[in-house]
Amino acid sequence: MLDASTYYGSTAALLSILVLASWTDLQHHRIPNVLSLGGILLGIALHTGVSGISGFATGLVGAAVGIGIFLPFYLHRGMGAGDVKLMGAVGAFLGPHNALLATGLSLLAGGLLGIIILVLRGGLKALAVRYFATFKCFLLTGKISHQPPETGEVAATKFPYAAAIGIGTVVALWWLNILQDMIGFVVQMIR
Repeated sequence: MLDASTYYGSTAALLSILVLASWTDLQHHRIPNVLSLGGILLGIALHTGVSGISGFATGLVGAAVGIGIFLPFYLHRGMGAGDVKLMGAVGAFLGPHNALLATGLSLLAGGLLGIIILVLRGGLKALAVRYFATFKCFLLTGKISHQPPETGEVAATKFPYAAAIGIGTVVALWWLNILQDMIGFVVQMIR
């Protein structure tokens, strides 16, 4: 079992990386490699320091889970390489099973943030028209014809996905009781 300082220290390091990545993504639409790749290396190193070679494998496979699930989105130009590497960092810290949960919740958070952005910027109607055309084509021909968004359409604009990764990871940490335990630990230390 990890001692509390290592356990909560690694969680605090991950949260710090996510906050910094979200901030830089919001400001500059980039996630610096020092955060994403550095996060992968730090997550693997922390696991290795605690559990040796099995910890190394846990961190490495966790990073591979995060990267592997996000990679198809990058290959289809649905997200940037920085987002993929940041999810790899989350996986390196959380290990493969918890990375799967954090990745799923990050995708859900990204979908919800995307819908919120579409609604706030008035792009929901254009999206509905495109999806209706796709559905109509399917009904008439039996084939799916994807119509990409027009340049300038709200659905074609990028949004900082690091925020979605941060939200999904925080929810995963909460779900796994790691965040609640950490808050309780800090409160006890303050008293």
